[in-house]
Amino acid sequence: LPDKVHLLKIDPKVWADFTIKEVAEQGSGLKKGQPVVVLDTKGIDRQLADNVDAISLRKMTLVMAELDLANLEKTTPWRLEAAEMAYNRAKDDHTYFVETGRPLQEESTQRTLQSSERYLESATEELKQLLKMYKEDDLTEETEEIILKRQRYAVESAEFRLKSAKLSTKRSLEVTIPRSAIDQERALKEAEVLWKTARENIPTALQQKRLEVKKLRVEDNRADEKEADLKADRAQMEVVAPVDGLVYHGEINHGRWNPVAAAKFMKVGGKVPPRVVLATVIPAGAAMQLDGFVDETAISR
Repeated sequence: LPDKVHLLKIDPKVWADFTIKEVAEQGSGLKKGQPVVVLDTKGIDRQLADNVDAISLRKMTLVMAELDLANLEKTTPWRLEAAEMAYNRAKDDHTYFVETGRPLQEESTQRTLQSSERYLESATEELKQLLKMYKEDDLTEETEEIILKRQRYAVESAEFRLKSAKLSTKRSLEVTIPRSAIDQERALKEAEVLWKTARENIPTALQQKRLEVKKLRVEDNRADEKEADLKADRAQMEVVAPVDGLVYHGEINHGRWNPVAAAKFMKVGGKVPPRVVLATVIPAGAAMQLDGFVDETAISR
């Protein structure tokens, strides 16, 4: 047997199908780079081609997620501040309404009614005084009639104004202002709920995005490693002679040639098993040597 040999085998990491399309004959001479076996690479080539778009999509998804995370890192404090500010403003508005706004509206409504009452009282009194003054004259002049007519209109207007003020006052005191109180109370409760929810949800959303990006990065790294392994497996499928020499199916090692295992798959349609020597290339000009083996029984004698 030769003193130097090159053992050929495939040691894949992810790919498992190594179907033989062509195989060099036993004992045939090959030049360096010539194929020892030609494997069917259609499946793995298709997988690599499909991965091109998948890789682009995966990278874009990761970039977008990282941008979202960067934005959340910046905006989370702002959003929390805005939610707290809205709650504080709602509290201030509610406190102002209860302590100042509502009493002021009720007082303003009452004063409007009082003003209308006084306006009517004043207009009526002025009409009485005009009538009294003009009654003392024997003859009412045309100008005096115009003044009286104008004052009667003023009284009618004041009466309508008072009527409207009474209705408006009743509406304000019984409906509008109480409704505002209810709205203020509800707004405060809603702002409090939103603030409490924001304190929980906004930081949680940030943490979820952090974990999502972390997961995407891990998946991206693992996918890149798998892609590199797949490409490495594809490179191993180019099984060629490393030197000029003769090819023999099976393993020549430690003074023995074992062609039996390789004979089962070294044929067209056969499937090369991983990490099993499929062929041995004997370099041209390799020295021959004689290997002999003695069993233990003979040695002991």
